[in-house]
Amino acid sequence: MNKRFEIADLLKGIAVLLMIQVHIIELFATISIFDSKTGRFLLFLGGPFVAPVFLFVFGYFIAHSSQTNSQQIGRGLKIFFYGMLLNVALNFNLFIKHSEGQIEFDIFPYLFGVDVLQCAGLSLIIITLIKKVFYKNKVIAIALLLFSAFLGGYLLQYKTDFIFLKYLSAFFYGSGPWSYFPLFPWIAYPLMGLLFFKSKIDFKILAKPIAKISICLLFIVFLIFTLNYAIALSSNLNSYYHHGLTFFLWTIIFLGFYGFIINEVDILFGKYLVFKYIKWLGQNVTGIYIIQWILIGNISTAIYKSIDNPIILLVAFISILLLSSIIAFLYVQIKEGKKFAD
Repeated sequence: MNKRFEIADLLKGIAVLLMIQVHIIELFATISIFDSKTGRFLLFLGGPFVAPVFLFVFGYFIAHSSQTNSQQIGRGLKIFFYGMLLNVALNFNLFIKHSEGQIEFDIFPYLFGVDVLQCAGLSLIIITLIKKVFYKNKVIAIALLLFSAFLGGYLLQYKTDFIFLKYLSAFFYGSGPWSYFPLFPWIAYPLMGLLFFKSKIDFKILAKPIAKISICLLFIVFLIFTLNYAIALSSNLNSYYHHGLTFFLWTIIFLGFYGFIINEVDILFGKYLVFKYIKWLGQNVTGIYIIQWILIGNISTAIYKSIDNPIILLVAFISILLLSSIIAFLYVQIKEGKKFAD
């Protein structure tokens, strides 16, 4: 397997682990845990380590793809559609209770929630349409991705009370609390992955011991001066979902250091079984993402923000991870078996 693909799988696999824990903290843990120092740190681990990584790697593979434009647009529409179906699947228990009159709430924010799949689908469609211009000039490319990140915070001032526009605009910027991953600023991350792929950077100079030591020291200094800022923003979910240019730049710098360290970890420990498992999670990230959301979403209807025991939360994390892995594994086996039979 291509070494860069292995690193991408490892990064995505780690992101899967951190994604599951942050969803459990958000939906299972009591407010006292959620707002504690530990809770805020766990939210941070579920921030720049997760969605930015998924979308950056997604952009990298868009650039690597040999699909035609029509195939890419079709794939984008399919991903978007899966995201909308997932809204129904993960809230199915909630919708049942609503239909039975047990819970009263506005159903539309749950039906039209804007999560990573919708963002990825829209990003793929737009990137397919603009990639020729993007590839042609790096200055234009950098300007586009920086402008996309800037719009994430800037557009928040433009709100509407017209119901149709309120739900439509949520897919493009944070005009509603159900807009978790709107196109702006989040398209900036796949655009960055696209630019990274096309830059063809030679990393051989980083293989020298002095370079590795220097990078690690720089990373430590970077974290000393900026970690409190990143934790504060990431643990404020509204600020995280709708961040602007400053946090985007912080995240890109952070991911540069983080990616380097993960590469070194893979060199040292990548052959061990636990790392192979994490890479497998990364290879099957879409399936794991859908399965864990269906499990967590439907369970949370019954126990929403009620667990105050960290051990129970840990057991919930392990259980969701194992069950999601088993279901994904069985799905892959059935899919591969069908492909073999065909």
